[in-house]
Amino acid sequence: LIDAGLDSIRVSLNSLRAECYNAYFRPKDYRFSDVIEGIDVALQRGIHVSLNYINLPGFTDGPQELSALESFIQQHPIQMIQWRNLNYDPLRYWKLMHRVSSQGKGLGMHALVNKIRDEFPYLHHGYFNPPKELFKKPNEV
Repeated sequence: LIDAGLDSIRVSLNSLRAECYNAYFRPKDYRFSDVIEGIDVALQRGIHVSLNYINLPGFTDGPQELSALESFIQQHPIQMIQWRNLNYDPLRYWKLMHRVSSQGKGLGMHALVNKIRDEFPYLHHGYFNPPKELFKKPNEV
């Protein structure tokens, strides 16, 4: 697809921890590692990569999620995070996530976004895909 002209991808994730991703997305015929590999291929080939990061306060801003997100961005220099509201019963999601992984006290979504902005100043934050003319390369402020 990249050879045919694909110039960007947006990958939906609720978590950068496999157990939480798998509990929510329930993948069939692929693994969480395949998703990460697809991101890596896109980055290696130089196309714009956005995370469609589905979030829920009290989960996404927890210490385990923050640590996983920071590690991911350090290892996979994506260009953008699109912060998305979870369109799912929050109580059901909360129970599901607690069944597969422990959660710590939330930092607060505002503090989480500010922390990510401070640590990765090149990373664009938004809700919509930018036009191709505004794509940035990793580490480009």
